Amino acid sequence: MQETSQKNICIIASSLGGGGAERVAAQQSKLLQDIGFNVFVITILNSVTYSVSGELLNLGLEIDATDTIKAKIRRHFRIRRFLRNNNIDIVIDHRIRSSVLNELLYSYFTYFKISVMYYVHSYKVENYIPRDNVFIRLVFNRAQNIITVSKAIEKKIEKIFAFKNIQTLYNPIEHYNAKLPLTEENSLNYEYVLFYGRLVDEVKNLKLLINAYHKSILSEREIKLLIVGDGKDKDMLKEMVQRLGLSEMILFKPFMPNPFPIVKGAKYTLLTSNHEGFPMTILESLACGTPVVSVDCKSGPNEIIRNTFNGLLVSNNNIEELVNAMNSFILNSELYNNCKLNTKVSISQFTIDVIAKQWYNLLK
Repeated sequence: MQETSQKNICIIASSLGGGGAERVAAQQSKLLQDIGFNVFVITILNSVTYSVSGELLNLGLEIDATDTIKAKIRRHFRIRRFLRNNNIDIVIDHRIRSSVLNELLYSYFTYFKISVMYYVHSYKVENYIPRDNVFIRLVFNRAQNIITVSKAIEKKIEKIFAFKNIQTLYNPIEHYNAKLPLTEENSLNYEYVLFYGRLVDEVKNLKLLINAYHKSILSEREIKLLIVGDGKDKDMLKEMVQRLGLSEMILFKPFMPNPFPIVKGAKYTLLTSNHEGFPMTILESLACGTPVVSVDCKSGPNEIIRNTFNGLLVSNNNIEELVNAMNSFILNSELYNNCKLNTKVSISQFTIDVIAKQWYNLLK
């Protein structure tokens, strides 16, 4: 593949740190470079946790991270100049997009005469396609593609906007064996189940997780709940745990750039979100050989988890079903071992080799 493609691709993200969408953008830079494209990356904010391939423009180092008109205009001119100086053929835009006016400027000024692919990372599509009106249609109808990360998002956008240029490309999963060195976290001297991600309750519904753990048999079986990550609701969640008298059983750890040793060591991982896009924590957990208990939120979990085959899928916001599922993986060893056995084989269609071929065929 490498000898046939010399296109210049620019990946643009709001940031490159702390979240699943940001990790996907960083990973994509490596994937595209590995299959022979010339890769450039722009981050709007000075937040770079994940390593990238290609040339990086950290715009946050040059322009204040404010929403003033002056700062916005400077960003547009700087990005436009970068794209033209590097003869960019295709822009892959991962940004949060909330302003119709701003997107008109990107489409008709900053990206003018450059092919654009717009990513939609969440079932909450209004974060990426601001609202349905004639002006936003002018932006997205002229895009080369709108890339969705799940079939459910693709169907939702088709229903609302009737766009014809939509395509689902799943986020790829890497082989994590090389990323699982022996560490202190990998040799914890207790059993635990795990949540990891941003601690934003409005999205991740972590109150449901904590209440379900409280009602489950896990604490009496001396199985702890680890909550790994940072976010605006961390202090509130810690106070909730303290009120429930679970401070010794529910433990908080900060964000980890490489969480995979601790994922591999978990009994199982949990996802209780109100909404997602295509939750990479599920794929990462399965790639590490760790089964998952997840709510069936929109969107993603039911496109990855086959109930009782590689994990357990329960109705969203149903605490009784969630508690029963959490208990089942402790009480029913046959069910648990069967799901654990099937973790890695169940995600073959999401491997980086498969997804890389799809990207190559789309971009070449």
